[in-house]
Amino acid sequence: MKSDFHRIFVAVPLDEGLRNAILDLQKHLEDAGAVAQWIRPEQLHFTLRFLGEISLAQVARVKVASREAAARIDPFTVTLRGLGAFPSLHRPQVVWAGVEEGREPLQALAGHLQEALARQRFPAEPKPFRPHLTLARVKSTRNWGELVRALGAFKDEGIGTQRVDILVVFESHLTPKGPRYTPLEEVRLAHYEK
Repeated sequence: MKSDFHRIFVAVPLDEGLRNAILDLQKHLEDAGAVAQWIRPEQLHFTLRFLGEISLAQVARVKVASREAAARIDPFTVTLRGLGAFPSLHRPQVVWAGVEEGREPLQALAGHLQEALARQRFPAEPKPFRPHLTLARVKSTRNWGELVRALGAFKDEGIGTQRVDILVVFESHLTPKGPRYTPLEEVRLAHYEK
């Protein structure tokens, strides 16, 4: 039986060049002894808002809010530099890459999306948006020392750059092999030119 609810999030996808740079970095980290559950390349994205399980009518309102938010921001460039971890580099549970260039427009895009979602009657996100790209989740403390050392060695590493010109409403399908993401709507940022 098909569910009437859909697991939805809004994100900025990564282009192929930046995905390949992340793959190279993940390989270097693995070679340095880092053990983690790496995010697959096709799943890499900047999550601006996770909405969870919502109805089809609410999905339509998310699409409207995404169009409103995208119309307020011109395309921009993001540059990833440096690695970090939540809750800390010494106790990594989530490994992430930091946003160096493009931090402010990415935050502005997330802010416009929050405002547009509020106008569509979605509750405010309790946590402030922190621009980062999740690279891995750490499920075990086995080889934690190697992971901490590897992260320290790459913590200031330049990773790559991409142009941000679209916002995507994704549906997440949970499967035994991990989540699978389906784009429901792609919205071009304002004044987009190919």
